[in-house]
Amino acid sequence: MSVVDSAEAETEPIGTHGTDALERDIGLLGATAIGTGTMIAGGIFVLSGLAVANVGAAAIVSFGLAAIVASFTALTYAEFATIYTVDGGGYAYVAEVFDSDWSYVVGWLLILGYPASAAFYLASFANWFARFVRPEIALPEALPYWIPGVVVLAILVGVNLAGAEETGRFQIVVTGLKIALIGLFLVGGLSAFDADVVASSLTANATQFDDIALTSALVFITFFGFEAIATSEGEIEAPERTVPRAIFLSIAVVTVLYVLVIVVVVLAINDGSFLSFLAERAGLSSSGAATGFVAERGEVAMARAAQYYLGDAGFYVFIVGALLSMISAANATVLAGSRVKLAMARRDHLPERVQRINPQSGVPTVAVVLTGCLILVFFLLFGVVFGASPGGGGGAHDPLLGLESLAHFADVMLLGGLVFVNIALIRSRRKEPDRERRFRVPGVPWVPLLAIGSNLALLASVELTSLALGTLAVVVGIVLWFGVID
Repeated sequence: MSVVDSAEAETEPIGTHGTDALERDIGLLGATAIGTGTMIAGGIFVLSGLAVANVGAAAIVSFGLAAIVASFTALTYAEFATIYTVDGGGYAYVAEVFDSDWSYVVGWLLILGYPASAAFYLASFANWFARFVRPEIALPEALPYWIPGVVVLAILVGVNLAGAEETGRFQIVVTGLKIALIGLFLVGGLSAFDADVVASSLTANATQFDDIALTSALVFITFFGFEAIATSEGEIEAPERTVPRAIFLSIAVVTVLYVLVIVVVVLAINDGSFLSFLAERAGLSSSGAATGFVAERGEVAMARAAQYYLGDAGFYVFIVGALLSMISAANATVLAGSRVKLAMARRDHLPERVQRINPQSGVPTVAVVLTGCLILVFFLLFGVVFGASPGGGGGAHDPLLGLESLAHFADVMLLGGLVFVNIALIRSRRKEPDRERRFRVPGVPWVPLLAIGSNLALLASVELTSLALGTLAVVVGIVLWFGVID
């Protein structure tokens, strides 16, 4: 038996072998695509424009802070990945260390956080599709704008039901395409690079500490891809080596892309010629009005920036890239969310049928379908019932429960899970100080304590409505455990 095989035999919990075993079909490229595909989504194509409109070039600081906070916890995940080579990510790590039914709470945070994230991406997809694609194709006017989002969700559930290998291939292709499209956008935008413009914007906004912190909390959702990698660890080849590499490779690639995109957006909104171009294309009265337009609809301004730098084709390059990004991010979260449910069922924290593996596809069918249903609920609630329709001003919709609230709610759930994972690392070091760890987080307990403090600080920056919803969700989960599941 190889070292890898023996390590897996020692660390995988009972019930992961035989007919319940998942096949390890995902390599380094696929694992990195899961992380990168999750990260390159709302952060670049939905939130970057909003971030720059809020804090200018200081959005670089907001994204940098979010990346640093994510990296602190990514170190913890990298260490655990060399010990517990199973699906479930943070939930599985906490459950292995504490061996307590209270680890159910961590799983509950994640099985709500992932669907909320996916719903955010799909609602954004439906919004963009209605704004930019629908006018170009002959769709019936009576067709609700949100139908394309539901169709994409059905396709993604179908892809995930086909098997992990098929899901991984789909993720690699879509992620590769969108990175190529982002590259085209950057080539055009950086051709007009002016360091003075970026420096001036950064200086003007550097003291907006509260706005920078709030923006950082809002965009943190985009860096959570490392958890998606770890959650699928049971299907990754040589996970004790592949998972840490994929985690840090994906964070590095995405951080560089974020910074470059933000620079391009800053250059555009400080370019008088671009503002005049935007005013003309958006039907605004003046370039002064264009500045206000950027503040209210920053993501649309980014699409116009692509058109400004690359010509009319650039506009569609950007739109297609945005749509692919949202699809790949949602796909990765469907995969990760279903594997958390699988891990919970194996520890009797969800009904036994949730852990059943389809012998033909090697997929936990019930877990995948359940994940799709939760995504649909979040999508319809935040994106349709309470969300504003594309291009609308809200109308009868409650703006307190729109897409930003959904993103913040996902942050509450996922950040809460990260806190427990870092606590678990401190406990693991004390519980098993002599255990072999192929990767060790330096400075324990101080680094995980710093990660805990950073995560709590980000939680404190989340809007109160979403924080209240997150607290309510935890209470509901505890009631379900004691009243139904246990």
